[in-house]
Amino acid sequence: MAARELGGLRVVELGCGLGLPALSAALRGAEVLATDWAEDAIELLRQNAERNGVFLRVARVRWSEPAALLRAAPWDLVLGADLLYEARNAEQLGELLPNLGGEVLLAEPGRPYAKEFLDRFGAEHLGERIYRLA
Repeated sequence: MAARELGGLRVVELGCGLGLPALSAALRGAEVLATDWAEDAIELLRQNAERNGVFLRVARVRWSEPAALLRAAPWDLVLGADLLYEARNAEQLGELLPNLGGEVLLAEPGRPYAKEFLDRFGAEHLGERIYRLA
């Protein structure tokens, strides 16, 4: 994220967890929505952003119930990190991503469902464990 110009772009992070990609994008000038299904993750990210003076929006969103994400589409950039650790994640994410628009960047540490998923989307290897989906 540090090398990209994000000023004015609309960015969504899926399955944000600690939200490091979302925080980085917001610091680079993007309008960011960070999402996760876990309320604890959302609250922790909200507090971390506030403590560090970073403005971003957060929302609890399940990929099986993506209405809020779809209403706001198309996104300029979709971010995700370490999302493919369960078969259902790969299935739901595979259905959701084509409807979000924009460029998709995934950080993938080598989870069991990653290779098939990345092949399906014709992923381009950008760097160590970073992929752009076509």
